[in-house]
Amino acid sequence: MATDVCIRLGRRIRALRQRRGWTQTYLAVHTGLGRAFISDLENGKKEPCLRSLEILAAGFEISLSQLFARL
Repeated sequence: MATDVCIRLGRRIRALRQRRGWTQTYLAVHTGLGRAFISDLENGKKEPCLRSLEILAAGFEISLSQLFARL
């Protein structure tokens, strides 16, 4: 069962991706993470580890604190 934080984080990741005009496939290639994993994150189905969060933040060229802003 997805936690509220996972759901909000997934929405944040989706918003950051869409704001840049990126597809899930592009983000996957850009970060080296799997497209299915990104989809699961965006839908609040996965709880990411710290390393995955660091990779996503670097891919978006933001800090971890910016990734969690307004959750």
